[in-house]
Amino acid sequence: MKPIPFQTTHWSVVLAAKGDDTKAKAALQELCESYRAPILRYVERVVRTDSPQRYGSRNAEDLTHDFLVRLLEGKMFGHLQRREGRDGCFRAYLLGAVRHFLSNVRQREKPFDRYSVPIPDEILQIEDDDAIFDHDWAQTTIDRAIVSLGDAPETQTLLPYLTRELTAEDRERLTAKLDKSETAVKVALHRLRKKFREAVRKQIACTVESESEIAAELDHLIRAL
Repeated sequence: MKPIPFQTTHWSVVLAAKGDDTKAKAALQELCESYRAPILRYVERVVRTDSPQRYGSRNAEDLTHDFLVRLLEGKMFGHLQRREGRDGCFRAYLLGAVRHFLSNVRQREKPFDRYSVPIPDEILQIEDDDAIFDHDWAQTTIDRAIVSLGDAPETQTLLPYLTRELTAEDRERLTAKLDKSETAVKVALHRLRKKFREAVRKQIACTVESESEIAAELDHLIRAL
């Protein structure tokens, strides 16, 4: 049996065209919509840690909106390069892009800078914020994978047991609720876990350029959680 070929992904489409055609823009828009929440939480933390006044009258919501608009308009792809490994995935690019965007915003707010000492990026706990961003990214990826499993009653009943072993009490409760034998419950849970792993892999695959990067990004997701 021939192996299933790696499908063209959202991020590989964006990289190939630098976001400069209809298909690439649609792919980028879907990625941005999918991972807007981690971006917003990152911007909120940076603004709060730095100083709201350094960003003029814009709050985190406004800044996130401006960032995504510029990204979708293709104004942040000038220095985008194809790189192998985790630095070439959408997650790593997005984090670097939003940090660069916020730095430019701070530099443009000259009225505030004239009356204060600029705060260097080194003391903004960037590493901590990056780790939290990765955790938020990972959780969003997991949440999207779970949603993709569907809302069938059996699926919803088994979801709490995706990542933990069944106790005797759990087995008794599930056999009664699902009206199945203990063996049938174990089989159903095994299938759901397999489907969940495939769903997570599919979510990850959308954000990398090649199949060779999926395993590394999955490892990073697990560490981030």
